[in-house]
Amino acid sequence: MADYSQMSDNELLENNSTDGGKITELISRYMKFVFAAAAKYSQMADYEELVSDGMQGLMAAIQSYDSEKGGFSTYLSAVLDNRMKTTVKRFLRRQNRLLGTQPEELENIPDARPTPEEIVINRENRAALLRNMRTKLTMLEFRCMEGVMMGLSYSEIAAALGIEKKSVDNGIARARAKLRKFYEENE
Repeated sequence: MADYSQMSDNELLENNSTDGGKITELISRYMKFVFAAAAKYSQMADYEELVSDGMQGLMAAIQSYDSEKGGFSTYLSAVLDNRMKTTVKRFLRRQNRLLGTQPEELENIPDARPTPEEIVINRENRAALLRNMRTKLTMLEFRCMEGVMMGLSYSEIAAALGIEKKSVDNGIARARAKLRKFYEENE
């Protein structure tokens, strides 16, 4: 097995190699170039988008490099610089399109944050729901619904409670039916 870390860039890039080991070695050697280029332009565009486009540029440079035109690092620097400038232009066009075409609509977007009154009402509603759940549901049904409210999957709830996934499904279905009936009767 070849030790790619001991090879020169030109050896790794021979015939625009499709050898996964060679490509991996080149990526690990030049990833810092991508991060540096992205950092350089990050004041003007989204850093993650710059890194993503930079990695695509690195892959493109590996595939298109011609050793007769100079060293790989110089070629890659030019590719990344062009790629980053294109990403910044695309980012700025999106911003200008969003801001330039509808500024009055953007100013009229309502504040989505809840008012203090809504916060208090939501807390009271949650407290009432929890009280009703504790009194109307069995312990298993309550624990299953608690898992759902925490955003757990049925498999995660089953594992946490030490029961079968089907038991979780049945417990949630029974709990929902009981709560629906209770709230319909008390409206």
